[in-house]
Amino acid sequence: MTGSLQYVPDYRLVLNGEEIPQALRNSITSISYEDGRNAADRVEVSIANANLRWLQEHIKGLGFRPPTGISVGPVKGPSLTNGGLFDMDNRLALSLGYAGGQVAEVFKGDITGIEADFPAGGLPSMTIVAHDYLHRLTEGSYGRGFGPLPDAIIAMILSAENLLLPAIDPAMAAASTAIAVVNIIFNGSGRKQKGQTDFELLKEIAETYDADFWVEGDLLYLSRFIKEYTPSVKLKWGESLLSFSPRVSTIGKVAGIGAKFTLREIPLSFLVAIAWDFDRETLQLQVVPGAAAASLKSLIGPILTFINRPIGSPADITNSALFLAHKLRQTINNRLTGMAFAVGDPRIRAGAVVQIEGVGPDFSGNYRITSASHIINSQGYRTQFQFQKEIIP
Repeated sequence: MTGSLQYVPDYRLVLNGEEIPQALRNSITSISYEDGRNAADRVEVSIANANLRWLQEHIKGLGFRPPTGISVGPVKGPSLTNGGLFDMDNRLALSLGYAGGQVAEVFKGDITGIEADFPAGGLPSMTIVAHDYLHRLTEGSYGRGFGPLPDAIIAMILSAENLLLPAIDPAMAAASTAIAVVNIIFNGSGRKQKGQTDFELLKEIAETYDADFWVEGDLLYLSRFIKEYTPSVKLKWGESLLSFSPRVSTIGKVAGIGAKFTLREIPLSFLVAIAWDFDRETLQLQVVPGAAAASLKSLIGPILTFINRPIGSPADITNSALFLAHKLRQTINNRLTGMAFAVGDPRIRAGAVVQIEGVGPDFSGNYRITSASHIINSQGYRTQFQFQKEIIP
């Protein structure tokens, strides 16, 4: 491989397990890939459609046609017609990188949409839209109860129902088992799906444990601690880092999260606050009577308070502790955020840690990527990403 080839953007696009035809590859004008957490990843493939070449055959799933196959329950029978390249639910896989074999698979999913443009003047075009397999959880809404099952088992059920393999954080699995026992003993009920999509229920479960969920290939991850803690890529401003725009603001600053609790048996309320000490880089816990809540600001700084969370059992205490921890991490880790552009690199993805260099002592260091957009077009391969300074992992 020569040095010149190393920086030529390249990609590999596979539909239903086969490389796309060269004629289609020659018609592609741009590819964009958006990667995030707690939402389905998205790919858009823009195609120049001269003479409507790529709309000469029916695309299954776009309109009403006579039946072309028979399905019995979840088992699909054989189709009576051949499939097309862009049929809805066709499998799409994307790899990004550079010429000479340096491409890495970044996406596997289904085609979920077709967009067409027929301008008054100019070349017609179309865009193929695909989402990763997490989109399956957004289809339909259900009402059901899961009895005494722990949340980790419920997540596994949701995975299986949507043809995904579960990858559950062991720490979260253990915590969910303990919480399920406490909820059943003291509250007499477990998790319920109340007219929600599977996606909404999974999001509710993830927020309970301050966890993230995402799909990689056929694996559905639900994790709080299974993630990278060391940088997977180093970016230096003026070289691989094209622009870097961090922002820090003390407007509306919050140092801690508090909740006012009320005991049901006696007329007593108190405020529990958990806060981050920026000077000592430690967590603080304060408990004061409800009437003295305002005094906490002078002790630990401004607090975001949630009012009236009644306590009637250990289950309420456990759920409230998880709630406070989630809110604190979410608030503190959003104190320093920003956006950056870099030379295209498939290693820049949501959840990864990136090391930034050359931007001064305050802003150089490690950042957690919260979302990333990869674009290949006539201008080359560029990656835009959002980041946060992760103070509480």
